[in-house]
Amino acid sequence: MENICGKNCASCAWKEQLNCSGCREDMGKPFSGPCGIAACCRERGHEGCETCTSFTLCSRRAQRDDVPRIELQRRDGEETRQRRLAEDAPLMGKWVRLMFWLVIPMELASLMTADFVTQAYPAAETAGTALKFLCGLAYALFLWKLTPVLRDYRTAALCQLTVTLMDLVLLVLPGDSALILLLGIPSLIVSFYGSYVEFFTHAQAVESLDADLAAGWRKLWRLLLLSLGVTVLTYFFFAFMGPFAFMLAALATLGLTGYYAVLRMICLWRTAKLFREWASPALPDSSSGL
Repeated sequence: MENICGKNCASCAWKEQLNCSGCREDMGKPFSGPCGIAACCRERGHEGCETCTSFTLCSRRAQRDDVPRIELQRRDGEETRQRRLAEDAPLMGKWVRLMFWLVIPMELASLMTADFVTQAYPAAETAGTALKFLCGLAYALFLWKLTPVLRDYRTAALCQLTVTLMDLVLLVLPGDSALILLLGIPSLIVSFYGSYVEFFTHAQAVESLDADLAAGWRKLWRLLLLSLGVTVLTYFFFAFMGPFAFMLAALATLGLTGYYAVLRMICLWRTAKLFREWASPALPDSSSGL
């Protein structure tokens, strides 16, 4: 029996290996997958390539002998991907879940060390500083644990550890020390680079499972850059504009920072949930609440 492109199914060496009953029998889907040649014939209203006016010049038909090999490569690639996901899903589900819960004390530490809080409650600064340091170390550890999944997690972990240690050094320096500026700018650069690596590595990890979530991680990076721009603008208003303009800019910064923190937690929660469900599809719905 000839198939749509003219090959003889009876003499095909791939038929048994790929469990194929022929594209005519399988409605244009040999090897249980779509065939571009069959789809082209359907779109042009032909039952087979032989009735097409482009029969002799068709580049797609000229590559028909490669279709089984390409399908076999696709299956091997899919098996490798599934096997890798089975290994990575427990790690991602566990450590990203812990990162999600760690964001709450990290944001609390930032609030406790804010100027308006420390002026009213001086003791909050010491507690907030200690909490921020411990959370930074823990976050770096969690990122490091994800290194077997993607190597870029190691880079993100080292950036987080560097920023945490540099922040500790900055706290013990005198307020008028030139080292504050000398260390503060590199610390900010490393912090943003670490966030960039982390967010885009998360996006890479979930890309094949949830493209919308991957886009959410990339959006989070753009939002972080916007937050930096608004913060710089706030200091400009404080220095050169009136108090009303400064207040508006400060409120915008506060709102943007809050939105960023919420979106970050949502992305972490969805990522952890995605991998936990993939690793344990038989879990009841009550397990999805993290």
